Amino acid sequence: MTTAHRYWVRSPDGRVAYGFEREQVATSVALEYGVGAALIDTLAQAYMPMLQVVERCDGELRLVLGPVGGWDTGRFGLDRDLIEAIKKGRVEIVHAFLAKGASANAADNKGGRALHWAASRGEASVVDLLLNQGADIAALDASGRSALTVAEARGKKEVADLLRSRGAR
Repeated sequence: MTTAHRYWVRSPDGRVAYGFEREQVATSVALEYGVGAALIDTLAQAYMPMLQVVERCDGELRLVLGPVGGWDTGRFGLDRDLIEAIKKGRVEIVHAFLAKGASANAADNKGGRALHWAASRGEASVVDLLLNQGADIAALDASGRSALTVAEARGKKEVADLLRSRGAR
C-alpha cells in the first residue's frame, strides 16, 4: 500500500509512524509525542533538511534539525528512496519510507538489497526494522551473498549476531 503523505512522525519508542499531509499537523503530533519523536519530510529535496527530532531545550519541547539532508526524494520511487534512507543510516527515515509503502525487500538498480545495505553499514536498528517489516533474511544480492555474509565480511558483529538470532545461515 502506498500513501501520498509527505510528512511522517515516528513515535519515540519506534513502534509506529503516522503520515500527514500538512507540516503544521505533523509538527503538533511530534511535539505531543515528546522527546525522541521524529518528524520526517519524505519529499525533501537535495540539501534541504529531512529530519527533525523532538528534544527538550531550556525546559521546552522543540524540533531540532537532524544532520540529514534530502536527495532527489520522490523522483525515482519509494524503493530507491528507501535504499537512500538506509545509506543515510537513520532508522527514523527508513521507517517513514516503509510506512509510506516502500518494500522491505527493495533492491537498487545493481541488485543491492535493502537488508544488505543495512547489514553493510552495521545498522542493527535498521536491520531489525527491515526484518520486522518482512525483509527476506535468506535473499541473496546480485553477487550471490546473503546479508549475513555481507555483515561478516564487513566486520559488523552486532548485525551478524542479530541476523543469526533471527535465523540467518
